[in-house]
Amino acid sequence: MKKFMLLLMTVFTLFFCHNSFASAPRRGAVCFTFDDYFGNQWLKADSIFKKYDAHATFFIVREITAEKAEVMKKLQAAGHTVGLHTRSHRNADPLPKNWDMDKYIANQIIPQLEACKKYNIKVRSMAYPNNRRTEKTDQALFKYFDYLRAGWGKSKQPIFTPLAELPDKMVLGGGGIGTYYKSDLNKLKELLTEAHKRDALIVFFSHNIKPGARSIHMPTEMLEALLKHARELNMDIVGAEELPALKKARTQK
Repeated sequence: MKKFMLLLMTVFTLFFCHNSFASAPRRGAVCFTFDDYFGNQWLKADSIFKKYDAHATFFIVREITAEKAEVMKKLQAAGHTVGLHTRSHRNADPLPKNWDMDKYIANQIIPQLEACKKYNIKVRSMAYPNNRRTEKTDQALFKYFDYLRAGWGKSKQPIFTPLAELPDKMVLGGGGIGTYYKSDLNKLKELLTEAHKRDALIVFFSHNIKPGARSIHMPTEMLEALLKHARELNMDIVGAEELPALKKARTQK
């Protein structure tokens, strides 16, 4: 009888805790972003994102070919955001010699936008090559995009942005994940926890996703650990295009 009562109490506790967690409002959000182009690996990683009901943002570099367009459409169909990363990964700051922003946009942005239009792919986001930006480049590019991804370092973007205060157009400051960036899993979890406490957005960037990845790439194991931690905190794990809905949800509380 004692064993039965203990089992009954355990089941009740697990059921109550699960439903309390499920009914609790989401707090804090994280955007995982990935640059360049690693189409097959990104698609393989979608199963991990699905496991945690999570979306990410993928920024495509160089020519948008039919093959890349197909991958972009598959990522969008899975709920992810796709954006651009320029035609030849040229810095927007400093500009190449004898260039101005109009020439930069004509050379680096318009060809990718025209290809997206050709393949019927809508994009609203761009990642700066090497995270190099200024307010002047932001204003020029906001004519074409709602979200520009840079970094926390030289770009001087904030780590946390309150979800209720997200602007309609914004620069998403991000932190790099990979051995090149000297990433520490515990410190990354602490940043997620702080974003949760503040009900704020935090952004990370990397490149490829594969087991044991090094350099500027994200190990699959680290991605899953971070997704699990964010889900345990009941954070939103979203792509850039989902940010307006998060702001609306916070301001309507």
